Amino acid sequence: MSAYGDYDAFVDDEFKAGFAAEVPQLMNDEHTEVIVAERDGEPVGSITFYPDGRFYEDGVPADWACLRTLAVLPSARGQGVGRALMTECLERARRLGRTRMLLHTISFMSAAIGLHESLGFQRAPELDVEYAGVTVIAYLMEL
Repeated sequence: MSAYGDYDAFVDDEFKAGFAAEVPQLMNDEHTEVIVAERDGEPVGSITFYPDGRFYEDGVPADWACLRTLAVLPSARGQGVGRALMTECLERARRLGRTRMLLHTISFMSAAIGLHESLGFQRAPELDVEYAGVTVIAYLMEL
């Protein structure tokens, strides 16, 4: 969770506790693929890929793919790790014939938002969700 430590000031304890409890469940879900970036044999980042959109129980089409929990250690930021992880997910989704890629982030994660937008993701406010009192904003990419 150290990859998210920079954001502690932006969320309350309820949000942090919920997120900390949810991440292991996400990574162990049968519908996910956890992709890990390594440098010198040590993990420096990860992302959770949902090949068929099953993460969202409220009607996301099965021909969409989704991403969650992009995390890069502070010492590895700015070195292309996040871009490589996201690009891998996009390539996997395209190989599977998915039509769109959906992700959610939070407005204070400006570096992540910059990365998403530079890859071609566009805001999809109609897909925003509330999580522990925080608006989690949606980004969508046509594949």
